[in-house]
Amino acid sequence: MLERLSKHIEQNELFSKNDKLLLAFSGGVDSVVLSHLLLALGYKFDLAHCNFNLRGKESKGDEKFCADLAKKAKLNFLSQQFETKKFAAENDLSIQMAARQLRYDWFKSLVQKNKYKYVLTAHHANDNVETLLINLIRGTGINGLKGIPEKQDHLVRPLLFASKDEIIAYAKTNKLKYREDSSNDEVKYKRNFLRHNVIPKLKELNPALERTFEQNIKLFKESADIVKQFTDSKKEEIVSEKNAQVKIDIKKLEKERHKELLLFEFIHPYGFNASQTGTMLKSVSTKLPGKLFFSDSHKILIDRSYLIIEAIKNSEQQKEFQIKDRKAFQDLPFDLSTELISNFEIESNKKIAQLDLNKLEFPLIVRKWQTGDKFKPLGVNGFKKLSDFFTDQKLNQFEKEDVWLLLNKNDIVWVIGYRIDDRYKINEQTKKILKLKLEN
Repeated sequence: MLERLSKHIEQNELFSKNDKLLLAFSGGVDSVVLSHLLLALGYKFDLAHCNFNLRGKESKGDEKFCADLAKKAKLNFLSQQFETKKFAAENDLSIQMAARQLRYDWFKSLVQKNKYKYVLTAHHANDNVETLLINLIRGTGINGLKGIPEKQDHLVRPLLFASKDEIIAYAKTNKLKYREDSSNDEVKYKRNFLRHNVIPKLKELNPALERTFEQNIKLFKESADIVKQFTDSKKEEIVSEKNAQVKIDIKKLEKERHKELLLFEFIHPYGFNASQTGTMLKSVSTKLPGKLFFSDSHKILIDRSYLIIEAIKNSEQQKEFQIKDRKAFQDLPFDLSTELISNFEIESNKKIAQLDLNKLEFPLIVRKWQTGDKFKPLGVNGFKKLSDFFTDQKLNQFEKEDVWLLLNKNDIVWVIGYRIDDRYKINEQTKKILKLKLEN
């Protein structure tokens, strides 16, 4: 094991003896063995232990064991206690996801504070098998079959070549003491269920399961690179991005032979899964625009010509602003420049509003549009409902949601970025002009 690790680190250029290293240290057999191996190879590193306060005295015992081992090995020891259950509840996370986020956020802060080059974790070949199976169940596409990255930013996992059985055998041979985590036996967790109920059955069919998966993962990584090259080239043709919206051209997508693969690769980074991909393509084929799909962070609208991706906005976003004077235009959630001019010169840019200042009475109001709103569009006789105006402008649902209005008392002065009201236009009699320009 010692020689294999040494060659593995050197051949893959994972880190060097001159690098400042931090080892994530739980006190379990994996991290204990990795620390023993690194010490034997002459690497210098500090230990970092997370106490998630999830197992009472057992958690405290783990922390003490780690501190004692560090002292005996003359290693610098860093520890941090977390209120994991509270953090999970406040952030609507599972306990496992909360612990993961707390752990890696802390490691990142240590890297920044103490200038560590790498954080080492003791993930091994069995973890890779479990991760690949979980990704298959979740539907993550070919990227999920690449397993755990061996080196990713400041994180390095040097033990991915070793199986759990090999790690335990090394611990026994070298009479290493380590802690057992009782939560590893709880099959309510997906990873533990696979570990105890599924993988043993698979190993009955293939006793060398870890080695087989290791070989397959290498092939999957190469296959993923090929797929990425293909999808990246197609993305340039099919996908565009403007004003925080990502648009997928439906006609161009439908012409592609591998459209389901392409669509999945386009939308997966926004949290959408494989089953949603198939449903979207069926909805597109029905030619019925307006259907919405959601992930945790984004939404997709099937429009007439595009699939439009947009981030889900904060529901607490302020929807109305009072404009007490010209300076207050700077406090809006979008950029409006203001200027007082006297030259009578009409501009046709929709992002510019030239208003008769004498017809305005501060404070003005800026708010989102509402059902029933109507105004007199510039150049049109009579009132028009905003909903009909939006239809004429061929706005999609997302674009409608983003529309803001400028109001003088109860009058709509400007549908911002689209059209001013005819009642507030400038003419030969206008003495002062308020020029507003939408900058984004």
